[in-house]
Amino acid sequence: MTALNGPSYAGPQLGALVNTKSEVETAQVVTPSGMKPIVVQPGDNLSQIAADNNIPLAELLAANPQFSLDPAANPNTRSADLIYPGEVVFAPTAEAKATDAAGAKYDAATRASEQPSANRGEWEDKSKDVTTTKNDFKQAVQAEIDAGMSYSGNSREDYGNEAVALGEQIAQRYEAQGKPELAAAAREAAQERSTAINNEV
Repeated sequence: MTALNGPSYAGPQLGALVNTKSEVETAQVVTPSGMKPIVVQPGDNLSQIAADNNIPLAELLAANPQFSLDPAANPNTRSADLIYPGEVVFAPTAEAKATDAAGAKYDAATRASEQPSANRGEWEDKSKDVTTTKNDFKQAVQAEIDAGMSYSGNSREDYGNEAVALGEQIAQRYEAQGKPELAAAAREAAQERSTAINNEV
């Protein structure tokens, strides 16, 4: 069981519109890939939580679709101004933000490489940029995998399988965004990390 710091939830019963500390601790609510659970403390608000985690409020709201700045216009949401101690909001981890930044560079380099080149030198530069940014992205994926590893199991094979499973979660995050190239590269990175784990001396 994961133990989270913070008070227990004692707010109104809002069903799926609130994730409580106890639900996350007992895995009734699963922490999404690339996210960390944050237990709301007395006096907290979403703007402060966003600032404390160095992310824009819009990004925090996107990670927590149960909230809305205009719940009247968005059914099945609640006001972002009403949060309660003991509930959990999710924020991107530093590793996931680094993966996303590296992924954006790889995606941009890939798109640039698909444009006609004026000469062979320009084509070679574009090709090199794709290779470099893909490797940077894969390293970021592996760092995110390492940060998420629990090393549950009894063997290197178990650990390798956990790395592949974490990589699959990252890949699915990119598939949901309509970015199959990033998803494929994330799976490659996970397989490489799994192989490295299995070959560690």
